[in-house]
Amino acid sequence: MKTTYAASALPLLLLGSLLSACSQSNAATGGRPELPTASEVRHPAAPKGAPVFLSLLTEGNVSLYQVSVKEDATSTSVNPLALGDGYKGRTVPISEALPADAVDIKVSDATAKVVLLHWVMWQDKNNNGSLDGGESLPLLSHDRVVYADQAVNVTFQTLSPDMVQKWNFAQGWSRAAHYVYKPLDTQTYRRSLETNGLSRFELHQPTPLTSM
Repeated sequence: MKTTYAASALPLLLLGSLLSACSQSNAATGGRPELPTASEVRHPAAPKGAPVFLSLLTEGNVSLYQVSVKEDATSTSVNPLALGDGYKGRTVPISEALPADAVDIKVSDATAKVVLLHWVMWQDKNNNGSLDGGESLPLLSHDRVVYADQAVNVTFQTLSPDMVQKWNFAQGWSRAAHYVYKPLDTQTYRRSLETNGLSRFELHQPTPLTSM
């Protein structure tokens, strides 16, 4: 089973600074909401040969941020502040960000808008500097970089796969951590995607559990 917004929960290191809320002004960023400048993405050793990159993509796989990865490196510092205004115009009402088959939707504020971004590691086999088909490495993390124009939480259910989901996002930019489990004596999974004060992401090989 696969869903667009799932990820495995992995041990992560606490980062002291969180992202600023959208309503806060910062002269250094032109009034834009701040993003973490000490974030990192951990990953298996980068392959040799053609250049390797990390990209931050929309759910429609549009690249908004890209950084090179050193050969054999197992972690890469990232600074999504370079996104600038790239996310503007890509936020959607929270209801439009949900899976198409979501039912029993309960949302704290239907006017809230969000954008969900995910990391992809890829090797530029044709050396054109852009992510093309067949270049993505078989790695994943369903944790998300998320922007919400106001704090919002939503619960909903999907029938295939059978699961109840809860999203809880703070206002502004944050890392949304994913957790999934199945209680005993039930066929219904529980899944959450929630703002977390951690800024370490981890890309890993798919497994039956994390690839649901």
